[in-house]
Amino acid sequence: MLWKILSALSVVCLGTACYFAWSNQKLLVEERKRETYTQANLAEIKAHIAKAEEAKKTLEGQLAAAKQELDSAKTGVTDTSSKVQNTDKELNTVKSSLEQIQKRLAESEEKIREAGNIKALVAQIESIKKETAQAESALANQNQRLAAAQERVNKLNDEAKAAEEREARGRRGVVDSDFTAKVAHSYTDWGFVVLNKGNAGGVFANADLEVKRGKNVIAKLKVRDVEPNSCVADLVKGSLSEGDNIRSGDLVVAAAEQSANTAAPKAAAGAAPAAGAAPSAPAAPGAAPATMGADPFGAPAAAPAPAMGSDPFGAPAAAPAAPAPAAPAMGSDPFGAPAAPPAGGAATPAPSTADPFGAAPPAAK
Repeated sequence: MLWKILSALSVVCLGTACYFAWSNQKLLVEERKRETYTQANLAEIKAHIAKAEEAKKTLEGQLAAAKQELDSAKTGVTDTSSKVQNTDKELNTVKSSLEQIQKRLAESEEKIREAGNIKALVAQIESIKKETAQAESALANQNQRLAAAQERVNKLNDEAKAAEEREARGRRGVVDSDFTAKVAHSYTDWGFVVLNKGNAGGVFANADLEVKRGKNVIAKLKVRDVEPNSCVADLVKGSLSEGDNIRSGDLVVAAAEQSANTAAPKAAAGAAPAAGAAPSAPAAPGAAPATMGADPFGAPAAAPAPAMGSDPFGAPAAAPAAPAPAAPAMGSDPFGAPAAPPAGGAATPAPSTADPFGAAPPAAK
């Protein structure tokens, strides 16, 4: 009787052991699948990091090229300013010659009243008038050359300002307000997404972006790594509702509030030009410009000459126009002012040390 009981217990134990063996075998297969999935993701992330390093080198080269272009623009502005000063000197010489001719004309008129040979004096006056007309024509040509040179200076100033703004905006990480992109790949579980635009599409590192679905903002992003045609953006903690996910194809736009812009007005408050300053306007044809000797870099203007329309027979000339204010310097110094530091003065945050592969995906059922 005892051996029957022992035999039955042995059969039960053997069946239990077989069940647990079968269950452990199934768990082992699932665990191996998880390991294979994790290793594949790790290889993909390493390849992406290598591409990001290459993109960083490309951006550094582009920044160096932009700086070289800015230096060329500075040199062009300096050369044009020198030409404007030389033209000013020539114009002053012509004005001096015109004043001498007008003086001689006044002396001739006085002699007409005193002398009796009217015909000779009239011929002399006509000759002086021709010389005066030639001098006025030369002065008008100088005015046109000066206006053209001033226009070139203004154009170079605008180009230099635009280059500085692009460079400063790239350093601060501020994208255009009308910027749009799409989510190419979403890795919400690991806290980042990949966008379909890079620096060629107007994306900069540390830019603030928003993910919109319809008219609602579902999450906020912070650009981390930028490539020519794609970029990686980290998900801002707390911006995505619990249980929600970012999907591929979601619309990405510029954030309504850029963190780089909040501190920029404070940093640039001490270097901003006066609100009333404005660039000088070109002179009207045939008249001496109001800022004839004005230097676009702040040198004092030369004294204005008498108006070209003054009466050659002694009538007082019209009062010269007051010099217009010199063109304001861009950012308080068109060339050489240090760029505003990034918003808040903070360095780029260190990457998260959390293991993005610590949690395995749910097992398939």
